Amino acid sequence: MKRYGKNGLPRGREMGSRVMHYCITALLNKSLNFTSDAFFLGGLAPDLHSYMGESKYYLTHFALKDDQGNTITDYDRYRRKYLVNAPSPFYLGYFFHLIFDEIWKKEIYYKKIKGLRTEDRKVALEKNYRDFWRLNGKIINYHSLQLRKLEPMAIQMDEIDCRYFPALINELYRDFELKDKASGEALELLDFDEVVNVMDISVQACLEAYSALKIVPDNKGPEEALHGTD
Repeated sequence: MKRYGKNGLPRGREMGSRVMHYCITALLNKSLNFTSDAFFLGGLAPDLHSYMGESKYYLTHFALKDDQGNTITDYDRYRRKYLVNAPSPFYLGYFFHLIFDEIWKKEIYYKKIKGLRTEDRKVALEKNYRDFWRLNGKIINYHSLQLRKLEPMAIQMDEIDCRYFPALINELYRDFELKDKASGEALELLDFDEVVNVMDISVQACLEAYSALKIVPDNKGPEEALHGTD
């Protein structure tokens, strides 16, 4: 079974890292003020596919291919299934994860990696993986992120396997523990200011998407959440 790389990047090549997703969730929570840590767990949950099996990416990310062969996220299908009837913070965190991945893919992956020749793309991906490892500490320190004590939960979702939450949480803890190990190294492919800007854009996009939902969130745990059906 292929899991996360040691750099904190899920095996899906087009996505952001654990620390980036955790940071996005933390920045969003400054505006949304959820008291439940389930919001943070939801912000990581789509990447359980890395433990479930690489072929599960399309399942956990509500993804499909367009006519050009590009991977896109079917937000509306996710919204219809989980973002009605006062969804809990977990389901909102999950939604925001999908939004950030889509923006990262368009602003970083497509522009810097996807269009390269096969061998050049392989080299660029390796640089990208190493940069994620270096970026962990830079992002944590830049945003003064505090690590929360996250607990595994039994979530009512068809797309994820909750048995792998402990492994996902432990690897986030490892990211924080080793945050300074490579943070002083120069980046090879990515630019720190560009990364920060893309994350800021993503936070605003998530807040706009949240406002467009026109819902009153349930601040209870996900086990009490009501949601719709597909």
